[in-house]
Amino acid sequence: MRAIYLVDDDKHTLDQFWERRRLFNESGFEIIGAETNPLTALEEIQNKRPDAVISDLKMPEMTGIELLEKLSVDVFRPLFVIISGYNDHKDVRKLFMTHGFDYLVKPVADRDLVDLLNRLADKIDYKLPKVQKQTASQKLDEILHHMKEYSHMNHTLDTIGERFSIKPDSICHLFQRNLNTTFSKHLNALRMEHAKTLLRETSKQIKEVAVNCGYNDYFYFCRVFREQHDCAPSRFRKAGGKR
Repeated sequence: MRAIYLVDDDKHTLDQFWERRRLFNESGFEIIGAETNPLTALEEIQNKRPDAVISDLKMPEMTGIELLEKLSVDVFRPLFVIISGYNDHKDVRKLFMTHGFDYLVKPVADRDLVDLLNRLADKIDYKLPKVQKQTASQKLDEILHHMKEYSHMNHTLDTIGERFSIKPDSICHLFQRNLNTTFSKHLNALRMEHAKTLLRETSKQIKEVAVNCGYNDYFYFCRVFREQHDCAPSRFRKAGGKR
């Protein structure tokens, strides 16, 4: 799934986009964030690094064009779309001079939104060369293998990033884009699978199982296990690990 971020100081407009998220999903996009404050949006976009941004033009504190300009100085440059209630030739010209992708006038009909998303998808896929896709896939495979092999270790985004020479936010993007999950959720799932194996196949005390799965806090381990499997580790073991 390609990642897209929405910015509009009118919450009603953002809600309307959320209500049409099926159109985004069908075009291969996931809405990974939406913000009414452009200053907050700028920080989140820089952290989450979406493939595309749809922004309103007229906003307090920062216009959509100014938001684009601030993002354009970074190496990371998402495709940028302005959606505005105004059809101003000067704004349209400035958008494209700043390497914006498109300018649409509100209200945007479903067919126009789908057309925009399809064109964005084509551009994003063209921007990411095949070799780069393979490199990202290989990097993710290495990370996944390491996490599974050493699920008992105290992995963090920083430790994984240091080991594989990749920025923490890029790791987040890999997991979200390729696995549709987060780093922490994936790690917890691995640890829970390891815990079930130890409870089934060994006689280790539950406190020892917790430590072997990377949980130094026994009570936290029990709580996570119960949330995941709807029963305590001790009950899981007594049932022969068949839950």
